[in-house]
Amino acid sequence: MKFTISIIFGALMLTCISAYGPAAWAAGDRIAQADSANSGFSIGDTLPPVKPRASSPYEDIGWDSLLPEGWSVEKIMEDLNVNALGDNDPKAREALQKMREMWDKAPANPKLNNRRVSIAGFVVPLDGEREKTREFLLVPYFGACIHAPAPPANQVVHVVLNKAAASVKLTPAALLSGTIRVVRSDTKLAVTSYEMTVDKVEPYKPDDFAI
Repeated sequence: MKFTISIIFGALMLTCISAYGPAAWAAGDRIAQADSANSGFSIGDTLPPVKPRASSPYEDIGWDSLLPEGWSVEKIMEDLNVNALGDNDPKAREALQKMREMWDKAPANPKLNNRRVSIAGFVVPLDGEREKTREFLLVPYFGACIHAPAPPANQVVHVVLNKAAASVKLTPAALLSGTIRVVRSDTKLAVTSYEMTVDKVEPYKPDDFAI
């Protein structure tokens, strides 16, 4: 999915700014500029899959698990014939706007509702600085919703920390464990198909978790 999304970053940027507003985009951009300089990640980077841990009470899942059967970004692009449109084609913006609308309506995987899971991704604060945030988005690639367009709604998780996890300092890349639910939210940076109450936050360490 990373490659498919990356080839339409630039065009979708216009529709994202239009949909969510320049003020919200600019506020998030300031956070991303600081993170990008210190995190070691580049825009569009994804994390390797998490290695299943037999001793964990949570089910380790990847981002593909959030997609319902038969749904894909590639199918949407094929239906809209986006790849056939040139940069100066007046139909291009219309098609991209339709794609953004379809992404915002992207369905969740009902099989994940109320499951106790662990998932690794990138943290996008919604309520302040990273050290103080208690509400954020988890996304599959670095810079999403800030430097790059928001992913489809079924690839964004709206996260709220419980009391036990609230004292943890968040890192740009994190492994979250908690209960995920199929709940649609319209935040200032993205539309989400999932909500997650997090019990545990761990910094993402490839040597510990990646396959």
